[in-house]
Amino acid sequence: MTRALVVHLDPTVAADEVAELCALGYLVERCAGPARRVCPILHGRACPLAERADVLVYDIAALRFGEDDHEVGDELRALYADKPMVVVAGGAEPGELDPVEPSHGVVWLHGPTTADRLALLVEDALSD
Repeated sequence: MTRALVVHLDPTVAADEVAELCALGYLVERCAGPARRVCPILHGRACPLAERADVLVYDIAALRFGEDDHEVGDELRALYADKPMVVVAGGAEPGELDPVEPSHGVVWLHGPTTADRLALLVEDALSD
């Protein structure tokens, strides 16, 4: 079974994303993000949730969160460059202060998040 980690600062949206992925057969863990708890990634340390995941689903705001010139997005890709990632960008325009450079295994979900679109992009990230 494929494991996904959903990190979203909005708890309602996170719950929707978790439910959508669970309904599609993914085993999903959820993190409230670096704004609500101490984030080991911000300090260059491994995250147990990310370690267990096959694919990372991150809210763009969580990736932009930072402390002392460190952003989650930069640290996350330094630690987990090999992990497929879906960046849920919502209304952000493509290229608008993207916190993660386009690279192998990183796909962007711009615009409305629907179960079909999320599932398609998770599969794209996993197959990239």
